[in-house]
Amino acid sequence: MKKLTSASALIFALTLALSACSGNNAPASTTAAPALTTTAAESQQSSAAETTTQKETTAATVGNDSEYGTVVIENGDRTVTFTSMPQKVLCANLYAAENMVMLGLEDHIVGKNVHTNPAEVPLPELADKFENIPEIERSLENAVALGTDLVIGQISTFKDTAWGSFEQLESNGINCLTITGTIVPDETVEHIYIDIENLGKIFKVEDKAAEVIAQIKSDIADTNAKVADIAESDKLSVFVLDSFNGNEIYTTSSGLQSNLIELAGGINCTKGMADSRWFNTSVETLVDTNPDVIIINDYGKQTVEEKRSFAFDNPALADVPAVKNNRVLVIPLVEVMQDVRAATACRKIAEYLYPDRF
Repeated sequence: MKKLTSASALIFALTLALSACSGNNAPASTTAAPALTTTAAESQQSSAAETTTQKETTAATVGNDSEYGTVVIENGDRTVTFTSMPQKVLCANLYAAENMVMLGLEDHIVGKNVHTNPAEVPLPELADKFENIPEIERSLENAVALGTDLVIGQISTFKDTAWGSFEQLESNGINCLTITGTIVPDETVEHIYIDIENLGKIFKVEDKAAEVIAQIKSDIADTNAKVADIAESDKLSVFVLDSFNGNEIYTTSSGLQSNLIELAGGINCTKGMADSRWFNTSVETLVDTNPDVIIINDYGKQTVEEKRSFAFDNPALADVPAVKNNRVLVIPLVEVMQDVRAATACRKIAEYLYPDRF
């Protein structure tokens, strides 16, 4: 808000006085408000009613800003500083929202991204807590209009073609927190723990964050223990069919999904084939790696059926063990992204690879 100059303030005061004397209402503003999507507009209307409740919750938690203190988060090559608890958080990814809800912070979420696939739905046990979280069309204007004070998302979130660059958001008083796994060379489950721990610090729920982290670690350790004694020569190889374009396949070289395959006792057969975590390769690579199992990531505009047909209707792949033995595991992409689902995804992969161990 621009500050009024002394002259402007005087004119404003005289206008109010004259209006009161004449008994007429002040004229309506002729300046149009920024355009919102329907979901953002509805959220803006409802957020006012929720503000009092949120403030009361905050007051009960930390009292006031002086009691909150200062929280400093090292976020890649950026340092994010908080001097008060965020009240209106925009989650640019479902998994960012799920991490918040798992920590009991759903009242702080002002909106989340619009889902892009039927498989992109909240965990069943969290579904009721998502009912009042609106889906917001992606734009800087909507982030600002919602009164957002923190945006959490992948590194791709912070582009001027997405929710806005770091500079654009911060110039509007909005802090930016990037999901750690998207700003490191090779993402593992350890980076999920960092994100949850950071939320615990920011929202003063360190104990709850430690509890969630401990549960994920315990579940993954339990899964890994069941397959840990499998000899390297007996481990099954896995090819991730994320998407395709013509003769090209988009797959993983490293990162969280690759890490979960390894923790589940499998071998990512395209591990280390590229410097980037995800890369395009050809059908020939699928033939050469000769995987025992194909994992199809369910997301985006390409359906599971289209991805399956890509592999099973290609004569060149007929002798690949995964195709010949119909060994295909479908996993919603959200399950192998940066949140609490990692333990479940790891278990699901291990159970499919080695059902006799479970």
